[in-house]
Amino acid sequence: MYFRLVTHGGDDPFWAVVQQGMRDAAEELGCGADIDLAGGDLANQQKKFEEAVASKPDGIAVVINDDTAWDKPVADALAAGIPVIGINNDDTQGAAGNERLCYIGQSERRAGYMMAFKVFSEAQAAGVDLANAHVAMFAEVPGAAYATVRSAGVNDAMAEFGITSFELADAGGLEMTTVESRMTDYLVAHPETTFLLGAGGICTDRLMSALKAAGKEVGDVWAAGFDAAPGTVEGLKEGYVTNSIDQQQYLQGYHAVTTLYLFNKYGLTPNIDTGGYLITKDNLGLIEELSGTYR
Repeated sequence: MYFRLVTHGGDDPFWAVVQQGMRDAAEELGCGADIDLAGGDLANQQKKFEEAVASKPDGIAVVINDDTAWDKPVADALAAGIPVIGINNDDTQGAAGNERLCYIGQSERRAGYMMAFKVFSEAQAAGVDLANAHVAMFAEVPGAAYATVRSAGVNDAMAEFGITSFELADAGGLEMTTVESRMTDYLVAHPETTFLLGAGGICTDRLMSALKAAGKEVGDVWAAGFDAAPGTVEGLKEGYVTNSIDQQQYLQGYHAVTTLYLFNKYGLTPNIDTGGYLITKDNLGLIEELSGTYR
């Protein structure tokens, strides 16, 4: 069998782990599998999906990062007899919003809530005045489903702590130096910022470097985010980042292949929640050793 993974991702540590999972599963099952990285460009991702359909694979796993853009492409592929599953991001309405056979990834809103609740709790315990706090959350692609739904989870946590000031800011894409520069500039221009959050792995990876570049010390601004990229691990170790969500993206690549394989053999369509687990300085352990390869 031969499978395609069509993603919005780029050439960065997060997607390197997804690719590792894909390769390991394909090798174990004796299948072929390739991944398309669209670099955050939705039009390019849709083009790659069309190319994947034209290659007539035994299945496609696609990142559903828009609530309307993937409705017809997925439906057309299914009608043509090509199994399609969702990975990493899902339609915000789930199966009711897109015909994909199943979804492999984390519960985005719950993960956003967990991350925010943890950092708000720690700040409150340290005596931070949350009533006057400002939360800035940076997203590589602000309009993408992952940023929208994760930020909704952050807002859920904000309501519990009485925090009202929030901005979902544009990090400028998937290039790390651009992301770091935009967050640094924001911190300088907005000294009222109490919390700096990363909506995705690249933004979270650059939290500590942006804080340092803006002249911030540990505790000046409270930071948290997503994934376990090398820069995030270092931020956790040094105390600049309080927590991050491990969505175990290796499983998203691995189970994309195994699920499509099992669908072809037995018609199985499991929904698999891969994430929503807090990483802190105290439980880095194996994650630190495997960051960028398997974690």
